[in-house]
Amino acid sequence: MRKKKIYRFLDKYLGIPLLFLLSIFLKKRRRLPIENIRKILFIKLAAIGDTIILIPTFRAIKKKFPEAELTFLCTPVNYEIAKKIPYLDKIINCDVHGFLYNPFKLLSFLKDLRKINYDVVIDGSQWERIASLFTLFTKSHYSIGFNTEKQYRQFVYDRVVPHLRNKHELENFLDLITPLGVEITESDKSLEYFLNEDDKKFANDFWAKHNLSDRLVICFHPGCGDNGQPREWEIERYIELGKRLKVYDDNITIMITGAPNEVERCNKIAEGIGGNLIYTAGMFALNNVVALVEKVKLIVCSNTGMLHIASCVGTKTLGLHGPTNPVKWGSYNKKSVLIQSDKFCSPCLYLGHEYGCQAPQCMAHIKVDDVFIHIRKALNPELFQITKPVFNKLKHENIN
Repeated sequence: MRKKKIYRFLDKYLGIPLLFLLSIFLKKRRRLPIENIRKILFIKLAAIGDTIILIPTFRAIKKKFPEAELTFLCTPVNYEIAKKIPYLDKIINCDVHGFLYNPFKLLSFLKDLRKINYDVVIDGSQWERIASLFTLFTKSHYSIGFNTEKQYRQFVYDRVVPHLRNKHELENFLDLITPLGVEITESDKSLEYFLNEDDKKFANDFWAKHNLSDRLVICFHPGCGDNGQPREWEIERYIELGKRLKVYDDNITIMITGAPNEVERCNKIAEGIGGNLIYTAGMFALNNVVALVEKVKLIVCSNTGMLHIASCVGTKTLGLHGPTNPVKWGSYNKKSVLIQSDKFCSPCLYLGHEYGCQAPQCMAHIKVDDVFIHIRKALNPELFQITKPVFNKLKHENIN
């Protein structure tokens, strides 16, 4: 956590003046070589959720330029997801946080990066100045990046695309490739995930082993990673919700999922809810967990990578939003249900880390009653349908 704070501090206060000065000497006005694009570099240094909703952009690039080699520059944060994306021909995995303690590693990395001449470099980062630095030092004929409000990165690129607050991030990412002549249709916006037969067999075997075929399985994914605590719903509320669901319908089974670094939080929730519960936090590989999530009735979670992954596999999502704006970061799925905190200052996040207060309280404004009623609606929609009364039309006779 401390490493990330140092990284963001240096990225902002050293990165902005450095980029401005370097762009004066290094940037040249260039023409887009759209008729002969053979090598494309796409940069996105984080995170899991962002990489998931980038998949439609990668797919659209390969559709437009099927013969082009698409290379993805990422970090260990999103590398595991990147490995699963079939539209990527090559992946460069760099540890940007490691550059903080060894600047010579950065220089060595930039030297290696310059060994390849790309036709186009696309920087999908919204705020990181180091991604702009990579773009500037890469050998390329043309570069594209976001013009993000108050981030001062746009002077590095040959073509800038507005990064809009009121537009879903999936659509913002797709906007980055419109300068390449890519025409975006509604079908281009569809999400997907890449499970193989072994993953599906694992989930089927798991279902059979735990006798879940006739159960209503509801997944709780209560964690938001290392730096996502302000987006997390309180442990006690997950416990209360789990207990209420068990009383409401004894055919409901709660399944708890979570990453290895979220095990402690998941343990407390599991212990609080008690029996008739399936616990998987930290136990299985990501693809195995996704295969399980694909089979559940619905998933309850905050704005985190699993929210977008669940959307990809078609699971109904119930997303809890406090600091995050669901218009921009919500589940991109018709089956999604969003619950937004009613705290007056919610949402406050634009780029993902600039929280409006030191200890956000907006998640506490999401009540168990609100989540419970939405789950009931999902399980029994017929109970909540409003039918319009039919009135007999009065026939008026003309009196002569």
